[in-house]
Amino acid sequence: MSTHVAKTCVMLLLFAGCPAPPASAAAPPPLRFARHFPVSQAMEERVQFWVRVFTQVSQAEALLHDRDDVRVVYDVVPFGPDGAWGSVEVVRASYRHALLTRGVTDLYRPFVVPPVDRRHLGAFITPQAFGPSAAIRAGDNIRAQRGLKEVFSAGLMRAELYLPAIRKVLRSYRLPSELAYLPHVESSFNPNAVSHAGAVGLWQLTSATAQPLLQSSAGSDPRLDPERSTNLATRHLARAFAVLGNWPLALTAYNYGVAGTLRARQAVGSDSLDDIIRGYESERFGFASKNFYAEFLAAVHVATNASFYFPGLKPAPLLRYVVRPGDSLWTIARKHRVSVRALVAANNLGATKLRAGQRILIRRS
Repeated sequence: MSTHVAKTCVMLLLFAGCPAPPASAAAPPPLRFARHFPVSQAMEERVQFWVRVFTQVSQAEALLHDRDDVRVVYDVVPFGPDGAWGSVEVVRASYRHALLTRGVTDLYRPFVVPPVDRRHLGAFITPQAFGPSAAIRAGDNIRAQRGLKEVFSAGLMRAELYLPAIRKVLRSYRLPSELAYLPHVESSFNPNAVSHAGAVGLWQLTSATAQPLLQSSAGSDPRLDPERSTNLATRHLARAFAVLGNWPLALTAYNYGVAGTLRARQAVGSDSLDDIIRGYESERFGFASKNFYAEFLAAVHVATNASFYFPGLKPAPLLRYVVRPGDSLWTIARKHRVSVRALVAANNLGATKLRAGQRILIRRS
């Protein structure tokens, strides 16, 4: 038995600390996607992981899991009062210590971690040989994923402003309508989002990808314009699909780059994303790239089944308003009898200044 298989057999864990399923007594909706978005058994497990992150794990919690095998979930750990990662790191270290110090014959018995973390107990379902090298690998592979339940819920509300226009653009390029949900993964439908890597807007376009827009624009960053950035992102997706030939690879390329995905396909000798995830090794091809397609599918699934996963989410009446020259948040709020705070929250504006032609969402109670 290979180290990976042995680890998988031993490490499928059940923990009392994991969150309960959604409150609804009904069975979760099945994972069903259009034929151009294939889902193998291995991919379905990745999708289910992200469905859980989007719908069950709070932003105030981190899910501890195995980086390579997301079926292996150790615990869901709350952040400390200040929101820092320190409390999560303490629990991660305790699991790693348990994996590295238990004897081979004891590894399938319940973990016993420091008293402060006594709620983090688990048992191996199927005891198997689990040697030192596998224990070291498992200990080093423990990853923390912050929950996104509140973020996804807010994104569902903001998406109402942008989805009609995005779908229209996708139809004009004859691309799958499901791609309209990609901003859930990229920006949670926040047109003003800026990543640590410098990606900007609804579609998180980098300066390299958006170079045609940037060269023809003066003043504000065109990546912050939902309409212009949607057109560019759609062309980018269409080109990736034309080069790579299937949507699992084209969507992976949206995160990893077309050239990188081509190299991975050539190195493995397969058009299958599952084969590439299993067989391709590169420092840049990390967790985010390997999971981007599954994360997208999970976003599609949750967004199209929002009434099940977020049964209490009832959007208020919406008004779509186009900013005119001379408008300010105060004048718009006064005109429509809403608060400036409500406008900022509904559109995730922050300190961003309004610009003529910008579309904003006005949510009336």
